[in-house]
Order: sequence, then structure tokens, then C-alpha cells
Amino acid sequence: MIPLILTCALFLSVPSVWAQTAKDYNEQGKALLKQNNTAAAIAEFTKAIAIDHNNAQGYTNRALAQAKLGNLAEAISDTTQAIEIDPKDAVAYYLRGTIYYEQHIFIEAISDFSQDIAIDPKVAKGYMSRALTYLRVNDSNEAVSDLTRVLEINPDYIRAYFNRAVGYYQLKQYDKAWADVHKARSLGLTVNPDFIAELKNVSGQ
Repeated sequence: MIPLILTCALFLSVPSVWAQTAKDYNEQGKALLKQNNTAAAIAEFTKAIAIDHNNAQGYTNRALAQAKLGNLAEAISDTTQAIEIDPKDAVAYYLRGTIYYEQHIFIEAISDFSQDIAIDPKVAKGYMSRALTYLRVNDSNEAVSDLTRVLEINPDYIRAYFNRAVGYYQLKQYDKAWADVHKARSLGLTVNPDFIAELKNVSGQ
């Protein structure tokens, strides 16, 4: 027969064996997010944060889920908290920049995409997003520079050729715009016919 004191000790030890960590809740939340169970994912990420208030990943993950639900103020708050905890959290900068872009807060978006690039300069998406933002504020030189960098990283990034063509069009460098249009088409992109008509009109080609 097991002594009573040992039985009690075994019983009391069970919760610590089954206790979930912040990492566990984060993983469960990510799995739920993949299943588009976004509200439940937020609940799991919130549990991760409750266990570890310095869990930058928990805030970034919850921000992504909040953004999917359209809760943009909450998403910005969470990404900002993640960045305060971990200033090298490139994902948080990129996500916050994307939200700012969608809100037409372009200067802040450019700043966040620039931070993302500084942390992870070999990934094309940061340059691509910053280039699109530069195009929105009519800074075509910077946009073309970023899109050229995108294509150095990934020469088959089809949309980068079209977007650079737009930048060249804005700079009145029509031959270069046509070259990028032809390259985009050769890679299988159906180029916007309105843009082609306008490019023909201004270039005389």
C-alpha cells in the first residue's frame, strides 16, 4: 500500500508536470491562427503574455491575429510593445509598417519598413513594401532603388518589374519602363492595360 504522504506528494506534483508555458500557448495560438480560428488564437497569445510579460513573440503573434480581425489599433499597440521588448523584432516592424500603409500613414510605414530592412537586409519583402510606399508618396527615385534591390535578391519577382516600370514612368524614363513591362510579361504577368495605354500615349511607342 502506498503511504498517504507519498500519495499526496504524487497528486500535488501533477499540475506542475502538465503546466503550460508561454511557448506552449504561443504554439497553440499559431496553430489556431492557421485554422482561421482567430479569436481563439488571440486568447492563447494573451495567456502566453500573461505568463511572460516580456514575451515579444506573444505580442507580435497577437498583433497579427488582431490585424486579421481588423482590430488595427490593438495590433499597433501590440507591435509597439513587442518592439519595446525586442528592438530587433523585424516581424513586428514589418507588420506595424503594413498596418500604417493600409491606414495611409506613409511616413511611419516607411520608417518601420526601413527598420525591418536594417535588421534583415537580405529579405526582399521589406524593400518591396517600402518601394510601394515610396510610390504612394511620389518618391519615385527611392522606389526604383528599392525595387532594383528586390530584383537583385530575387530576379524572378514578377511584380517588382511592373512596379519598377511604374516608377520609371513617373520619372519619365519611358524606355526603362517598357523594358520592365516586357520582362514582366515574359515572366507571365498580365500587365494592367490602362497602364500600357498611358505608357504608349506618353512615350509615343
